[in-house]
Amino acid sequence: MKLKLTPTQNLCVGFLESGFKVMQINDNYYFVKGKRQQKVLSKTLDALVKRGAAEYGDDGEYQLSDEFVEYRKQMRYSTTKHNVSNSSNYDQDEVQQLH
Repeated sequence: MKLKLTPTQNLCVGFLESGFKVMQINDNYYFVKGKRQQKVLSKTLDALVKRGAAEYGDDGEYQLSDEFVEYRKQMRYSTTKHNVSNSSNYDQDEVQQLH
């Protein structure tokens, strides 16, 4: 799965990952957690569903799809692995320059 999300869509994923729930108040949608709320456009939620990042669950709640959660884990792992190998190479190069 390769997803290219907009910055707004990534922000929405962050809200869902952080435990915010989507609530509809009148014609507007909001991410809500405690007393905090952030407005979100319905077209942004629809785009997340169409791209496979989110799904509308049987309980009537928006949630990240299992496939997307697994994709994020893989991306974080590969990024972490890449950063560690780069930092290791950098340290070796730096040591060689000192000699």
